Amino acid sequence: MIEKGRLTVRQLASLMFLCTIGEQILFFPTMITSYAQQDAWISSLLGVGGGMVVLLIMFAVYRLDPRLNLIEHVLRVLGPWVGAIVSAFYLFYFLIGASTFIREMGDFMTTDILRNSPLWVLHLTFICALVWGLRSGLPNIGRTAEILLPIVVLFLIILTLCLLPKAELDNIKPILGRGFLDPFKGFVAVLTYPYCELCIFMMLLPYTEQRPHLKRDFLLMGMIGGLMLTLTISMCLLILGPFMTQHYWFTSFNLSRLINIGKFLQRIEAIMASVWVIAVFFKSVLFFYSFALGLAHLFRLSSYRNLIFPAALLILTCSILISPNETFYLKVIIPYWIDWDLTCGIFLPLLLILIHHLKHKLQKH
Repeated sequence: MIEKGRLTVRQLASLMFLCTIGEQILFFPTMITSYAQQDAWISSLLGVGGGMVVLLIMFAVYRLDPRLNLIEHVLRVLGPWVGAIVSAFYLFYFLIGASTFIREMGDFMTTDILRNSPLWVLHLTFICALVWGLRSGLPNIGRTAEILLPIVVLFLIILTLCLLPKAELDNIKPILGRGFLDPFKGFVAVLTYPYCELCIFMMLLPYTEQRPHLKRDFLLMGMIGGLMLTLTISMCLLILGPFMTQHYWFTSFNLSRLINIGKFLQRIEAIMASVWVIAVFFKSVLFFYSFALGLAHLFRLSSYRNLIFPAALLILTCSILISPNETFYLKVIIPYWIDWDLTCGIFLPLLLILIHHLKHKLQKH
């Protein structure tokens, strides 16, 4: 087995929560509101329920053989040739996913925090942190997530409580005023962002301790993360309204700028930004890890560690080239990304389960 490290169930659950909110804590309100307008909170709430079904599909793939990760399942079920093509498809998805998350964080930092910093310098700094984390090993990544999780939750609760007096219910009226089609489009987007992207956990589950409550915690933290995103989008709608939520690119960050309690507690958006950097770090490092580990399995290498630095350079290059600006990302990449996420998170896992059971029945006969 290439990966020798092991995660505890608590560490996996911590990573699940952090990856569920991930970069979505910044972009989720804008994306879902662009589909569902003032009913985006309904789409998000329904999407959490649908997301549980997506996570059950992923867990079912893992249960086919708990010793194998996603790439090993693909190669075993689909055979060496078709399996290699599908594995390469997943690896490209992991590569572009990691590059996109880094680019999103770079755009955020250069737009709102470090405006005069070169984009490639911020990307390089973030990549160095990812390499350091990956070189430390999977158990250390899990321990770090376990330590930082309470800080992230605490800051998100503070953000909500401080802004609650500014909420106005009129901003989400009329409910379902545009019919059911727009909320349904938003529901599909929620299934995509973030739940289908959690297919990286099919790469992690085999390296987690086998405990009776593994499935429960896996689903529970995915649900809590989704509800936290629902709370964030609800606060954005209640305070800013659907128009401003849709047209602010970093809506939740702009929301944190409104905090002002007694002219004492204010200007804390930089502190809140640290929460989003932490969440994006863990999602990026797991996509990076999945890419390096999957590549090692595809080419039958004895270790993925020798691939970390070449993969880091590849991700760094792709993060610069993937998009010329934020508008291109919003208008061009996101609409096609939904199809890609649905394919990797739902359709291909269902295909693996179906083919596995068909082969099993044929072997019995």
